[in-house]
Amino acid sequence: MKKKKLSLWMILTVTSVFILSGCWLQQQNKNVIIEKNNKKITVLTGKEDVVTNELALKNIVRYEGIQGTDWLNKDTILVEQKNTELPKTAMTFNGQYTYHINLYSFDLNTKVSKIISGEENGQIGPIVSPDKKHIFYKQSSDGTTGTGYIIDLMNEKKIKVSDVDKLFAFSTEGRWLNNKEINYQTIDHQIYNANLNGKITKVNPNSDIEYSLKKKFGGSNVEWVIPSPNQKKFAIVRKISQTKRELFITDAKGRKTTTLAKGTQIFGLSWSPNSKKVAFPIVFTGKGERGLFMVDVDSKKITQLSTDLDEISGPISWSPTGKKLLVTKVKVMNNKNNFVTYILTIKK
Repeated sequence: MKKKKLSLWMILTVTSVFILSGCWLQQQNKNVIIEKNNKKITVLTGKEDVVTNELALKNIVRYEGIQGTDWLNKDTILVEQKNTELPKTAMTFNGQYTYHINLYSFDLNTKVSKIISGEENGQIGPIVSPDKKHIFYKQSSDGTTGTGYIIDLMNEKKIKVSDVDKLFAFSTEGRWLNNKEINYQTIDHQIYNANLNGKITKVNPNSDIEYSLKKKFGGSNVEWVIPSPNQKKFAIVRKISQTKRELFITDAKGRKTTTLAKGTQIFGLSWSPNSKKVAFPIVFTGKGERGLFMVDVDSKKITQLSTDLDEISGPISWSPTGKKLLVTKVKVMNNKNNFVTYILTIKK
């Protein structure tokens, strides 16, 4: 176990070299072989505007101006997009009016988006059900808090599943327990389950596994508790100082594994559909590891996928087959924020 952990940090500490190489790679479009103690560690390439690991990835496809959030099927993703078919009634910070953000499907092959169900309200923070038939989202006017809704993708029927403006309007708030029921926490720290019929049930915190694990590992210092799809393992991000977080895996009884990674921020991690891998970004403000990583939770083997995809705009999302990752980040272009979505295909 110690040897594996040591070799991980050996890899991670050379990330600053990757970053310095990134700009040069974007122009030269050549590979770089990183060596440590006369041993080849990894091969990175800059064929796109991010530096990626060719030993781990088949390819990476870039979609400019698209804010991808989740997968609807192997060829279609869910995106948040301005609905220009409706009036400009959303208020901006400077008192101007703009279009509301609504949910769209986006075909990765044709690059065509299609409205799912338009409305003169913000539709943000969506989470797709495991069977890809429903979406839990937050109807929001300010982008911070909102009301929970579930929409049926077959008939576009919407059902309200929370009190008005009681949820944080982020995609990290709420999770599907199964294909018919969601779990969420309100802004006043109450936990609820809601089903497709709109029935809302208050949950005793002591019977909630996530709440129990958070309490066991430090309460407010635990920032994320992400259950695996099979509900048997949990990825936990815990703050260990003002400038450092750690990632580790535990089971439902709180039996902690070795710390897998540390960084200034670890946000947006995601389990593979088979519950065997976790993809996660590491942000580091000083010298140290950063980028997009993938870990096999059984072997503890960690693979760096990119040096650049760290400061992402939302959770990473695995494709239904577990062969691709969806990552969206914000890039500043011409003094404006611009969303860019990347689809990374992983080698076996």
